[in-house]
Amino acid sequence: MKISESVYAIGGGDLGYKISNAFDCNIYLVDGGGEYVVIDAGSGMDSNAIVAWIQHDGIAIEQIKALILTHAHADHAGGASKLRHDLSVPVLAGSLTADIVASGDEARISLPEARRNGIYPAWYRFKACPIDRTLCIGETIAIGNLTLQVIAVPGHSADMIALYCPELGALFAGDTVFSGGMLALQSSPDFSLSEYRRTIASLSSMNLKQLFSGHGTAILEHANEHIMLAHRRFEAGEPPESIV
Repeated sequence: MKISESVYAIGGGDLGYKISNAFDCNIYLVDGGGEYVVIDAGSGMDSNAIVAWIQHDGIAIEQIKALILTHAHADHAGGASKLRHDLSVPVLAGSLTADIVASGDEARISLPEARRNGIYPAWYRFKACPIDRTLCIGETIAIGNLTLQVIAVPGHSADMIALYCPELGALFAGDTVFSGGMLALQSSPDFSLSEYRRTIASLSSMNLKQLFSGHGTAILEHANEHIMLAHRRFEAGEPPESIV
């Protein structure tokens, strides 16, 4: 489903585009002029739907060069193993994410607790996935005529990275910030409100045009106004507003 000149939504659950499994994050396909990368993998509960959207959009699987994970939470990385196989692509992730995903360490993403609380089905298990390349903060990934710069954005999780595309003025934000300046607050051990505040302050200086978040819908113009809402709430000492 094409949502901008260079970006497709190929997945999204009940908190997003509602075009794949209910437990999926938004999954994006970025077009660098005939060369593509997938950002995030969904939960893995129905990865076939994601592949079907790629085919529906008329994109040849062999044009997809990589799958990049923003963080290890199950709704973003649980489908990595299946997509790695189905798309025949390398999986790229930051170092902390790589450790969790490669080992399938459910405790580090609080998945057992999430199952007990009914956030995920009792039967769901995270499938480990090899990480083919570990990304460094500040690294630039080339996709045809576009580039993605790797940015550390801890807060929602300690391992979170975002991907900034200067050619589009766009941020692929994972679960960092959402439309209306909403955040994704949680009570897991890897959540840090102080880190979140520093992350939002840093992003507020970037003058972003577009924002592609892990849930909700994309912001295609004046994205920085939404980030400034979150920044001003922090600066005023107000409680952040959360999507969950």
